[in-house]
Amino acid sequence: MIDAPRGYFPEAPGRMTAIYSAGVMARNRKREGNTDIFVHDVDRAVEEKYSKAFLCENNLVEFEGRLWHFSVPPNEGSKEDEFCGGTRGQKYIEQASTGSP
Repeated sequence: MIDAPRGYFPEAPGRMTAIYSAGVMARNRKREGNTDIFVHDVDRAVEEKYSKAFLCENNLVEFEGRLWHFSVPPNEGSKEDEFCGGTRGQKYIEQASTGSP
């Protein structure tokens, strides 16, 4: 469950690192099965973009309001720093930093 650190005021660090780290840990899982990751406050642009970039939109299994549930499979031979079908999440990161949809 990713619900910290806070990110709703300029001095707060936000959840980018937590989202990225959860994606990396889920992909590095050695056992069979997916890792369930819940992200809160996806109504904020940065949380939404980083979740899509590093947990992958196609892994989104359900949502309720500001809470998204991802089921992330382990990495199966792809590069460790690649996400979402071979991307490094760059498109979503650029959108988050510019504020574009």
